[in-house]
Amino acid sequence: MKHLVCKYDDLKSEGKKAVSIDRKAIVVVRSTSGEVYALRDVCPHKGPCLSAGMLDVSCTGDTVGEYIFEKDKEVLRCPWHSWEFDIKTGRSLFDPDKVKVKTYEVTIENDMVFVEV
Repeated sequence: MKHLVCKYDDLKSEGKKAVSIDRKAIVVVRSTSGEVYALRDVCPHKGPCLSAGMLDVSCTGDTVGEYIFEKDKEVLRCPWHSWEFDIKTGRSLFDPDKVKVKTYEVTIENDMVFVEV
């Protein structure tokens, strides 16, 4: 079922909004490119709200002191232990095959953001 969560303009660029739908905690995120994603608002590691964390680009490196910023891969970082989750897939960068948060389908109609739950 589709639920209206906010106006598109209520989500600032690179912004996020915590919502509750059918007693499910969900964080709605607007990427730098303007796309909107929705994820479960609970870190599977220890349980804090991901909406209290930072929205950022992924930073990787193959060696100590090497930093590669992946602007096309935005992540939501847990506020407690900095676990990072891809906002498009919900997969963790730490262990993408085993650790992830649920994602929800988002549609935008007439500048209104809807989340399918």
